Amino acid sequence: MMSQLAPKDKVSGEYSRPESQFRVKDFDDDGFHSEGKKLYLFAGKTCPWAHRTLIVNELIKKSSKQRRNEEEEEQVEIIYLEPNKNTGLWTVPKEAVERIFFRDDGDTGERQRQQEQQPMIETLRDVYSYVSGTRFEGRATAPLLISVSNGGAFEIVCNESADIIRLFDCLNGENDEKLYPKENRKEIDEMCAYLFENVNNGVYKAGFAQSQATLDDAVDKLFQALDVLDQKLEGSKFLLGDDSLTLCDICFYTTLIRFDAVYNHLFRCTRKRICDYPNLSRYLKTLYALHAFRETTDMVGIREQYYTSLFPLNPGNLVPPLPFSSKDDWLLSL
Repeated sequence: MMSQLAPKDKVSGEYSRPESQFRVKDFDDDGFHSEGKKLYLFAGKTCPWAHRTLIVNELIKKSSKQRRNEEEEEQVEIIYLEPNKNTGLWTVPKEAVERIFFRDDGDTGERQRQQEQQPMIETLRDVYSYVSGTRFEGRATAPLLISVSNGGAFEIVCNESADIIRLFDCLNGENDEKLYPKENRKEIDEMCAYLFENVNNGVYKAGFAQSQATLDDAVDKLFQALDVLDQKLEGSKFLLGDDSLTLCDICFYTTLIRFDAVYNHLFRCTRKRICDYPNLSRYLKTLYALHAFRETTDMVGIREQYYTSLFPLNPGNLVPPLPFSSKDDWLLSL
């Protein structure tokens, strides 16, 4: 399990996140806008990488409802995954498997024959294998975005969250507010890259460090970045300005919202908490107040699954009690 959850560099021993296998080359490709395709997003609520896709989907869903029939089917359907505490694998709800992968034409006999002939689909790895048409041997990570044509042909679209959130924004109408506008993409890409290297992935480098030296280095870089970002947000509502909610803010949020409740303790990022940073704390409150952020944030589930299901960093599966509530500990008590 450790090799899957915490792959490391063979030379330095440092946590090293592998490149995602299924990437999007052209976010503006008209093939994704086809009305003949249905998209399914497999995501775990507690996973920060999946969480960013849920926020963007919620934002574009709200804006698209303003310009289409309320009864029209959503182009993207979310399938919520649950971690199996014994195997460490993401599991897929049985109801979703039957609805997506077995055609319902009213013939119960035909449906039963389909189920008997098809391989068992219980985990996310099974979905990867079924959709790709071969036994999948790679890392079966979430989020996973697949498409289904009207003819029933399945295809893996992407399993890289950074690509999925850009694709979702491009699926949004041209007249809708953009999180990834073409004129600002270079600036957004640069900030997202900085966040990934120093913050999003930075907490994992600390959490899965296997020597004191790599832990100290990871923690130094993480908190240096948080110091810089706290200064950057002084007097600014969002990372790129008061009026510009962008993908950068979403990528930053999913790490910040987990920091005090999980990463500070479980991942040994104990130098400071987010509530110790005046600008980061204010910024996080601003984002959490937005419907799409608040609606997709399950702090009870995040704490429970990090401490009891997702990682072998806490063998006793004990969830530490929250401190007594105060105005500075609001992030812990959501």
